Amino acid sequence: MTIENTERVMHDYHAAWQRGDHEAGMSFYADDLIVHMGGDGPLSGTFTSREEFVRNWVSRVADYTDQWEVLGDDTLLMGADGVLLLVHEKWSRGDRSVTTARLGHYRIDGDKIVEARFADMNQPEVEAFFGDLTN
Repeated sequence: MTIENTERVMHDYHAAWQRGDHEAGMSFYADDLIVHMGGDGPLSGTFTSREEFVRNWVSRVADYTDQWEVLGDDTLLMGADGVLLLVHEKWSRGDRSVTTARLGHYRIDGDKIVEARFADMNQPEVEAFFGDLTN
């Protein structure tokens, strides 16, 4: 891997999410993707495949919210095999909304994201927003 490849993958991945193209964004996930989602809320936990993460996190968030915006990201550290980002997202449902800065570490292999770890900087607010989401 090269830093240039990691940078290209992450740029293309986040560009897809920022334009609201979830399918294109999810195409960057390896089949054996592992995602560690921090917190204690209904969306926290470890997901051990692309299918499980899409079904039990991405689809649940999309179905629960009226609007899901990826507002941008700030690169904190980048190496040949991964990147540490601060991702800014906003979710709305009815008259409620929450905006977060999510710390995300992505590990890249080739053109795919193979592992990711996330923690919201305002975890209690995010968990309260999604609090009535059922498991």
